[in-house]
Amino acid sequence: MRQFLKKHDIWLRLLSILLAFVLWIVVRDMENPSKQTTIHDVEVHLTGTEQLLNQTGLSVIEYTDTISVKVEGPNNEITDSAFRKKVTATIDVSGITDGSGEYTLTPQISTGSYNVDAIGTEPTTVRVLVDKVTTATVPVRVETTGTAADGSRPGTPEPTTTKEVTISGPEAELQEVAYAYGTIDVTGRSSTFTGECSIALYNDAGEPITGKHVTCQTDTITVRVPIYPVESVPLTVLLTDGETLKEEQVNVDINPASVTLIGDQNTLAGITEINLSTIDLDDVRTGVPVEMEIPLPEGVRLDSGQPSTAEVTINVKEQESVSTRKVQVTKFVPTDTAQGQTPYVVNVLTNSVEIELRGSASALDQVDVNSLSIGLTFDSVSLGLGTHKVKGVVAATGLPSGVTMVGSDVEVEIEITSLSDETPDDGGNTGSSEEGGADT
Repeated sequence: MRQFLKKHDIWLRLLSILLAFVLWIVVRDMENPSKQTTIHDVEVHLTGTEQLLNQTGLSVIEYTDTISVKVEGPNNEITDSAFRKKVTATIDVSGITDGSGEYTLTPQISTGSYNVDAIGTEPTTVRVLVDKVTTATVPVRVETTGTAADGSRPGTPEPTTTKEVTISGPEAELQEVAYAYGTIDVTGRSSTFTGECSIALYNDAGEPITGKHVTCQTDTITVRVPIYPVESVPLTVLLTDGETLKEEQVNVDINPASVTLIGDQNTLAGITEINLSTIDLDDVRTGVPVEMEIPLPEGVRLDSGQPSTAEVTINVKEQESVSTRKVQVTKFVPTDTAQGQTPYVVNVLTNSVEIELRGSASALDQVDVNSLSIGLTFDSVSLGLGTHKVKGVVAATGLPSGVTMVGSDVEVEIEITSLSDETPDDGGNTGSSEEGGADT
């Protein structure tokens, strides 16, 4: 055997093979050494979310979605452009059983089929926030921005795709959301249009929701914005002649004299004026403004900033011989329809009521103020204890010819007290005086 090995150089050959293998390893390591590198922005994938939801009713609200992975392996593998795409990080949330809250989990790293080892991550653990997710619906509000074309005004934007949106997230955060809000630009618009509008979530204070755990089913909606033509229309009143004052004897001042209306163009074209009401000249006091509602025709509305009422003042023309006299009436004639059945005493608290007389100057001078009184009719039992305002009617006896009272209805304050609250005078009577008169 020794002769055979010697004859055929077996040891030499085995040594040569071994040296060749060692040399190959040395050359390989010199040309393709083992190196370390860090792969940044490796996406973190979740597993076990369905199991988590089924077992606990919880969902992942937020988690660290990217990490850096440190790897070690042959240079030619870790520098392969395809290798970076094969590095993955996974966290399993199915093991979370302690309820809602924040957890730290260790990611599992895979390098695919490459002969590369993962030797660490940054951060070393992944933050996971879990909570119960619910849904709710909130209304959509849309406002216009910009200025429409001259002679046009925008109406209220009308969402057409949906008037409310569904939101989801932690229950506590959902309660902060009041509505979804968006704006749409009407600059230069002169006719109705439809457009897209971005929306965001807001709270009751009109502040945007800053939390990132609440999501909305949509970010945009379709909105129809009506654009209306604008028309300025004068205000008017109708006058009814009185006994001592005629329409041709007065001037009418209306403030404002006109209002700006918004509406359908055909409707606006048929409106030449707006009549506030009819005024009886026997009932209106001259020089005293009367507030009147502005009635709007069907299909139109007041432009933004326009008043809903107007003040109407009637003044006698300077050249007219119509005079007025204002007097204070202090005589009251109360009539309690409850009469002897009432357990109360009634006192008139109002000292005097100013009324206006109208006529020629000479006739007004002949008026005896003591001939004026105010009649009050009430039911003290129905009214009950306390202070009340009741209607009174001014009556006059012996007014000179050509003198009229401007309006006869007034308001008088009375007080109803119980009999035990009253202190009888010498005659044992209580109540208001019906004596006297005043002239101003």
